[in-house]
Amino acid sequence: MPIHTQDYRHWEGTLNPRHYMRWWIITKAELKLLAQRKIVRLIVAIPPVIYIIVHAVLVYILNQVPGTSLWFEIDAGFFQQFLFRSPSTGPASAFLIALIAIFGGSGLIATDLKNNALSLYLSKPISWIDYLIGKFAVIGILIGCLTLVPGLLLFLEHALLTDTTFLKENYWLPLSIVAYSVLITLSASLLILLFSSLTSNPRYATIGFCAVWFGSPVIHGVLRVIMRSSRTAIVSIWANYDILGSALFNASHDHVVHWAWSFLVLLALIALCLFLLHRRIRAVEIVK
Repeated sequence: MPIHTQDYRHWEGTLNPRHYMRWWIITKAELKLLAQRKIVRLIVAIPPVIYIIVHAVLVYILNQVPGTSLWFEIDAGFFQQFLFRSPSTGPASAFLIALIAIFGGSGLIATDLKNNALSLYLSKPISWIDYLIGKFAVIGILIGCLTLVPGLLLFLEHALLTDTTFLKENYWLPLSIVAYSVLITLSASLLILLFSSLTSNPRYATIGFCAVWFGSPVIHGVLRVIMRSSRTAIVSIWANYDILGSALFNASHDHVVHWAWSFLVLLALIALCLFLLHRRIRAVEIVK
């Protein structure tokens, strides 16, 4: 009886030359892991969806139901308040961003440090930049789905439901929405990644992030009472967001700090996070 053998077949495919997309492998894997956790799906998905739907319904009612009168108008300030509410109106989106950062990002690097997986990542043809971008993209996508994407969709909804006057007077709003969303996403994402890289326990990363995210407005409030000056707003992340948002959306705020100082503070925060993240990741790469 003849014995049939199958010779080795040469692979006829092509290698993927796009080295600049290597970070996407990490991002896709982390997003799949987060989607498998039920508590993450409930906390990270449901509250932001409710928050977005409520605003979309309000925009529809104000445009389609005659005689409707609410406590706000749909103007440039409305979109600023949607992206990040100022302390005076209630920091609803600040808590949602914190939930996304805590449940979605506190264990991104800490878990790798705990399981010694960071050195395994860096032993592959992946640089520390690819690793950092891959982890950052996870939080960036999640926060962007709360800020950038719905902000632009709400603007489009209102522009389609109202007359052309709004679009002619506020044609610049999409650029402000993009700039404000990118600033919030950068600072919040890098902040949670920084604390995640400083420990192998995600709980400690959560504590550190909450201490800065929620503690800085408290310190600002205490200093404002003691020093009787609103210039202390520069120590609060929320207040700096509010000042920059007011500049981008041509709105008013309760602080005397110029927007340039707030921009420099947030820029310094982003630079500090990148520097420390580089040191932490490169330390593992050098030991390897």
